[in-house]
Amino acid sequence: MKMSILLLSVIIIHSYFLPDGLLVLRQALPWFIPLLFTIGMRFLLIKRTGFKQLDLNKFYIFLLLFDFTWLLVFWGLRDGMDETLVAIEAMFDILILTWAIALFPNRKAMIIATVPLMVSVCAIRLNAYPQSPLFPITKLLCFVAIVSTGQKIMESWFIKAVSRDVENKKLVRQFRRLALIDGLTQLSNRRQFDTIVEQEIRAAERNHNPLSLIMMDIDFFKRFNDSAGHSAGDECLIAVAQVLTETVKRPRDLVSRYGGEEFVIVLPSTDLQGAAKVAKAIRDALATRALPHPSSDVSPRVTMSQGVCQWQSGMSSEALIIAADEQLYRAKQAGRDQFKVNG
Repeated sequence: MKMSILLLSVIIIHSYFLPDGLLVLRQALPWFIPLLFTIGMRFLLIKRTGFKQLDLNKFYIFLLLFDFTWLLVFWGLRDGMDETLVAIEAMFDILILTWAIALFPNRKAMIIATVPLMVSVCAIRLNAYPQSPLFPITKLLCFVAIVSTGQKIMESWFIKAVSRDVENKKLVRQFRRLALIDGLTQLSNRRQFDTIVEQEIRAAERNHNPLSLIMMDIDFFKRFNDSAGHSAGDECLIAVAQVLTETVKRPRDLVSRYGGEEFVIVLPSTDLQGAAKVAKAIRDALATRALPHPSSDVSPRVTMSQGVCQWQSGMSSEALIIAADEQLYRAKQAGRDQFKVNG
């Protein structure tokens, strides 16, 4: 709409300084009515629907109607006096370039918007100077070639830029994921755990909800590696990680590899009683899975010791981890393959 008002202002100002300019404008006034009507309809259409929900076929029809109203205006000015021909051609060129730049991603829309204007410029020039047809026809062909070729070039640049941007975003997401995921178990790593536990502590402080933490350690895992080898140890870690993720299913719960054979679980909105149930479910799931352990003093299968702790108001993340680690130490001292709860 601003572009249309600007072009109308240029035409009016230009005509005012020409001989009989005001008379020309008065004679051309009826030709302005369809243009003003289309501008008003365009404003209402954009305001009510928005171009995102606008049907493309309706948009193409709108482009043709808009160009047609401009043709009426320019044709009316052409009939007024010969001195306006240069101004009319200049306005047409501006419209053509504006449509070409604005609509270059949509080739069909750009052709529908620009070709009628190009042909009209050629027709007006031929009507004014029929004895010199070479210039307007050459200009028409050059404009068509320039706009068509330019659209292809800009479209290829546009597609490459979008593709490059999408690829960069994918790489960034992949790098972020790699930075936050443990490569062996595919669980969250220590960095991700440190970030999430801080966030959950702030949420617990804000919402006055309980927050619990479980620290876990595979019993006699060093002996497992020494007896079965590191490759089997890695397979054991992967299997234990699968047991944990299958047991802890709530979306906000976080299962992380804390380091080596140690794992940690963050349980938002969970008190000690709920966390103890999770610890028991993990112990039972490991027993059901019955992963063989070649050199454990506790059981012929893989077991875990667990320390369960609930966050208290004012407790930092470091203090929460230390409290859970103390309960883990108690579970080991008590004979392993069990969990201890603070308080």
